[in-house]
Order: sequence, then structure tokens, then C-alpha cells
Amino acid sequence: MHEAIGLAIRQVLHRGGTVSPHELIGALWRLKESGTDMAMREACSRAIRIFAAKLN
Repeated sequence: MHEAIGLAIRQVLHRGGTVSPHELIGALWRLKESGTDMAMREACSRAIRIFAAKLN
């Protein structure tokens, strides 16, 4: 899961964005949807759930 979060943060920063929780969740979702590795997809899903719960 840490690898997925790190990759998502790098993608956001590469595009010149800020790393807000909403932006990070969006990047994780895009990673999940575009990935074929089931372990990475599950890691992204877990990270999305954690960050979404913190927003509520």
C-alpha cells in the first residue's frame, strides 16, 4: 500500500499539482483503474478507503 501511495504522490507532483487528499485519492483511483497487477489494485483500493474515511 505504501508503494501505491508513493507512486500516486509522484504522479500528482509530476503533473505540477498539489498533494491534497482529494487529488491523492483521484491519483490512486486512476492507478487502480489502469493497473493490471491485482496486488497493486488492491493496495490502491485499501489506500483509497483509508484516505476517504479520514475525510469524513
